[in-house]
Amino acid sequence: MKKLLAVMIAAVICAASPAALAQHRLIDSVGVDRFAHAGLSYVICDQLQRNCGMNHIWAAITTLSIGALKEWSDGHWDGRDFAADAAGVLMYQVRF
Repeated sequence: MKKLLAVMIAAVICAASPAALAQHRLIDSVGVDRFAHAGLSYVICDQLQRNCGMNHIWAAITTLSIGALKEWSDGHWDGRDFAADAAGVLMYQVRF
C-alpha cells in the first residue's frame, strides 16, 4: 500500500512539472488537427508500401496527392495542414 501511494505521489509530481506544462503548450500551439494529419499521412504511406507494393517515391507522391485533394476539397487551402501531411510522409521515409 505504501508503494502504491509513493508511486501515485510521484506520478502527480511528474505530471505537474514544468516540462509537462511546456509539452502541453507545444501541443496547443501546433494543434491536434496537425498531429492527426501527420499521423494519418504516416499510416497511409506505410500501407501503400506494405500492402499495395508501391515503392518509396510512389507511396510518398500518392500520400501527398491525397493530402492535397483533401485540402482542396475543404474549400480553403491550409498550408500548415499540408505541411503536416508532408511531415508525416517524411517521418515514414526516414530510416533509423
